[in-house]
Amino acid sequence: MKKTLILLTLALFLVRCTSTSSFNYRDDFKSLNKKETEAFLKSKSATGSNKSVIILTQGFKGEQVIATQNGKTIYKQYPISNLKTKYADSFSFSNTSNLIIEDNFLKKQVTIPVKEAKEYKFVYVMIEGSGTSAKYKITFSHKLRPLE
Repeated sequence: MKKTLILLTLALFLVRCTSTSSFNYRDDFKSLNKKETEAFLKSKSATGSNKSVIILTQGFKGEQVIATQNGKTIYKQYPISNLKTKYADSFSFSNTSNLIIEDNFLKKQVTIPVKEAKEYKFVYVMIEGSGTSAKYKITFSHKLRPLE
């Protein structure tokens, strides 16, 4: 029994250490006013309640990023993060099904769950670290931070 408990604890620790993503929930940062936010959402065709926006921020270095939903590619670009603004690119997606974001250079992927996508309009995606130690940091928010 004691041996099983130790093995289970070790397995949970290893799974946690090799996680390719972390999730945060924040609304405590400077945001754009309502008019600017609405203009941004309109430009991304994301004004409806069934749409959310992915905002790629730090850590993107020109590698191919592919976002798929229900087996269909909805985004396929080579974003590069602006070191000053910490913004790379953005796109809207339907928040009625899971979204999978994959980085072809790092060979890592993250799934944006429906539950969070429906609740939060903005999903910030950042890559922390580099090489095999890199992981996605996902922040869900109701607010749009300044991008430029």
